[in-house]
Amino acid sequence: MPPQWYDRYMEALASLPLDKSTTRSIKKRTILLYQGEVPRQAYLVQKGAVKVYRLGRNGEEQIIGFRMPGDVFPETWIFGRISSALYYYEALEDCEIITAERTVLREHIRLHPEVEADLLDYFINSHTTQLLQITALEQSRAADKLLLMLYYLLFGYTKKLHDQQYELKFHLTHTTLGNLTGLTRETTSVELGKLRKKGIVSYTGTQFIIHKDALLSHLSKESFSDVQIAP
Repeated sequence: MPPQWYDRYMEALASLPLDKSTTRSIKKRTILLYQGEVPRQAYLVQKGAVKVYRLGRNGEEQIIGFRMPGDVFPETWIFGRISSALYYYEALEDCEIITAERTVLREHIRLHPEVEADLLDYFINSHTTQLLQITALEQSRAADKLLLMLYYLLFGYTKKLHDQQYELKFHLTHTTLGNLTGLTRETTSVELGKLRKKGIVSYTGTQFIIHKDALLSHLSKESFSDVQIAP
């Protein structure tokens, strides 16, 4: 999220009335919502990362995305577009989550007009990252899928270290990246090895660093290569 409004946005959402909201510590792998479940409350991520996914016909995990600090979910239920959760929401790591009644959150947003404008920025940013993700999934070659998926991760889920190096904000296994991209773990590992040799990505275990210049040089013919990276 852009820094000019992120702190204000987080402060406003985190200032929900204490008697109408609860802050919870959530352990890694805890499922907060099940696909098809009718939510009883809205969730706001304060710390950590939440994985959003569905299960395919054969039980395979199909990752839709991640919810990071500042994200609220399930968005479509909060704003009255659906009656049940479309996906599973599972803690990817230990998290701190604020929960509140949907009506309480929506009233809180209404009483803070600046948050409504910030939410527009938030959803535009989310929409842009989803376009990158869809483009990655549309590719027929595994190498192209991973290349564009790394750009999707760079855009939405990294922090700048120095120069052109961006570190992923959460730990990512090859299996999780494969489930996000629609590839097997074996194919993901092989293709990641090739991208590492090209200097596009480096990783130790589950910690990833994406090298922006090297990645953009391989995306030079893509229309997405000039998308502004959100810090």
